[in-house]
Amino acid sequence: MPNVLVLSFEGFSFSSRQLYEQLLPKLLSRAAIHESLTIQDAMNYILSGWPNVILVTDPVIAEESEESQRLLEAVADYTKHHSCTTILMGFFVAAIETETLDYIFKHHFNLKWKALPEEPSTHEARIHASDQSLLRTTTLVPKLVANAAWLTGVAPPQATYFGPIERGIAYAAFTRVGLGKLGYIGDTGFGDEPERLVLAMCHLDRPEDRIMHDEDFEK
Repeated sequence: MPNVLVLSFEGFSFSSRQLYEQLLPKLLSRAAIHESLTIQDAMNYILSGWPNVILVTDPVIAEESEESQRLLEAVADYTKHHSCTTILMGFFVAAIETETLDYIFKHHFNLKWKALPEEPSTHEARIHASDQSLLRTTTLVPKLVANAAWLTGVAPPQATYFGPIERGIAYAAFTRVGLGKLGYIGDTGFGDEPERLVLAMCHLDRPEDRIMHDEDFEK
């Protein structure tokens, strides 16, 4: 059973389901879950080699304090060298500064992803993920309309959902970084669609979660 570490420091407790109503019960039935409410607790779990998945749900990890920066470096190093999947999601994407997120992508994960330099906005997005070994798509909705903090600079093989073609923006992205994987889910509504995406990125989706058919991709 995978070990999932949830970083939740700002009082929006993941376990009280203030972020995603149905995600925690599903995770609890499929993985061992620990929610860290302090940076030191998170560091202890990471340094022990416990997590297979890290869910970053708020932007405290990106603050300028020495403690936060030490945690960010630990998460990035652990992800790249211990086959861990780290997902940036929830209030993290809604609250983090654009320049800070760009810096994290470039300097901690060597990615060209950049935050769209505007407030979260609503667009239609269509599923794009094609590497089934990286991410299964059978439990994901083929298209959605979402208010999100969108990304630019995402190469097609790294995009899970692309927004309007003329804008070249991504709603979600997922790629290999070293031995691990990094995911980004820009949704700021915290509904059913991003819940499904979290489960898929964690490889905790199941056949009973399937909601679409192959013909959906032919339209």
